[in-house]
Amino acid sequence: MDILIKSFNRVYYLDRCLHSIALNLENFDGNIFVLDDGTPKAYLKAIKEKYPEITILKSDNYNIKASLIEANNYNLPQIIPSKLWYESAVNISDYFMVLEDDMWFTKSIDAKDIEASCTTQQMALLKLFWVSNQSVVGKPEQKVGRAIYTYVPKIQFKSLKLFKYVYMKHHKAWRKLMTILGLYSFKNELEYYRIYSVAGAVFKKDYYRTIWKHAHAFVDEKQQLFEAIKYYKHKKVAFGRTAEEVLKTGFISSAFPKYKYSDFSIHDFNATLNAYWMKDSTLFLKGLEADIDSIEIERVLKHYKKSETYIAQWKEWSQTFKKKFINMGCHI
Repeated sequence: MDILIKSFNRVYYLDRCLHSIALNLENFDGNIFVLDDGTPKAYLKAIKEKYPEITILKSDNYNIKASLIEANNYNLPQIIPSKLWYESAVNISDYFMVLEDDMWFTKSIDAKDIEASCTTQQMALLKLFWVSNQSVVGKPEQKVGRAIYTYVPKIQFKSLKLFKYVYMKHHKAWRKLMTILGLYSFKNELEYYRIYSVAGAVFKKDYYRTIWKHAHAFVDEKQQLFEAIKYYKHKKVAFGRTAEEVLKTGFISSAFPKYKYSDFSIHDFNATLNAYWMKDSTLFLKGLEADIDSIEIERVLKHYKKSETYIAQWKEWSQTFKKKFINMGCHI
């Protein structure tokens, strides 16, 4: 079973991810592909030297983004490498994991057991991670592996027309009308994620390629949910989850800017931590049961003479980022 890791300019998190695979993925004999969208070459060279078994694949926009980052110019094109993500799933194992660079394993799992269970049950998707939000995973129904369960997805509409009608129009007035009519609720919307995941899961190849086939230069999760429903309607497949989450994700940074601040920049933050990682990577490999220690991060920022305003704005940014997930029912 192969692994795809989506990566963009966070080598300090990518190292944590790869380190956790080596520690916790038992009976793994597949390939690891790092799908990179702009991490400067010096960092990719260093990570390849540390993990020579990985294969690094670069996006069409890699050179543009990497050059801008190397020049400390963070006016980057807001284009996701969906083409790379899609095409990387051609010559790959029938079942494969998709991770983000800021995900890491916290518990041991058996790759052979997972692959066998997925194959036997003809699973489209096996979730390894759901940020403790029960709304996006079903109630365990049948145990099919050492710590793997299938579940029956519960979604509001299997009708593609109804889903499109209710969920794919983005006007606030329309959403309000659908809510008044009882056709839309955030709870019902979250339940569609029982048959869909961006990462932190094992995917069946044809399912993954179906949901990414019509992706463009930006993530449109409603379109991907639409494709997932279409697949679910016409294929006899199962959906599953591990008995407990075996992955965590980080909330100290993001790959893309989400909130604007006067001093703090997420791209500058990532560049700063990347630079420190080149000096001392051990900080980022500690304490896999939780995120990277924020006190240690603050120490790194002070080492690089970041202002008190910068540090305060980073803390506010991180809390705002976490709050978005907490408001969705996640437990962080």
